[in-house]
Amino acid sequence: MSSSSSLPTGTSADAATQLRELRRQVDQLAAQLFALSEREAIRDVLRRYVRGLDRHDVELESSAFWPDAQVNYGRYSGQRDAFVIWGNEGHRAHFLRHEHHITNQTIDIEGDVAHVESYVIYLLHERDTEFTEIGGARYIDRMERRDGQWRILLREFLPDIRARGVSAFDAAFVRQACPPGGAGTWDKSDLSYLRPLRPRR
Repeated sequence: MSSSSSLPTGTSADAATQLRELRRQVDQLAAQLFALSEREAIRDVLRRYVRGLDRHDVELESSAFWPDAQVNYGRYSGQRDAFVIWGNEGHRAHFLRHEHHITNQTIDIEGDVAHVESYVIYLLHERDTEFTEIGGARYIDRMERRDGQWRILLREFLPDIRARGVSAFDAAFVRQACPPGGAGTWDKSDLSYLRPLRPRR
């Protein structure tokens, strides 16, 4: 008698059913993992943009947009390369320091197109004054996936709120709170580019 003849009736059918269910679950998990990885890739686009902007890293900032992207801020409208130059020159001319923080995001993916709304909080320490601006706005982006890579194809900047007050970020604060190398910089000498981060002596 073969070993298979000793199996209870229905075992082979049950095993096949279980295998089909396992494959269904694996396919479902794979689809969920793909969706999560796509959303994370889209979030990374925004992280590259704000880090590139705050460090004046033209290459990093540009990598968030497709070369043919249109970027609109108020009355300004231009393509990627012109926008990056315009933005960096404007920040350099008017501010000593600035930060941009991405907060809430809504991401709707339709095939190779994503519709993304990102809230941003920004701080701008004015040049030649004691004032800092704090504002809230939204980036309304249409992204495209090309060759598996997401980038911004169209942006509208939508400001919502703005406040302005005296700043406490002065030379004494820098000496007390910053590392021995001083405050952050607008180039790749900034501490965040150091690999690896080294312990102090």
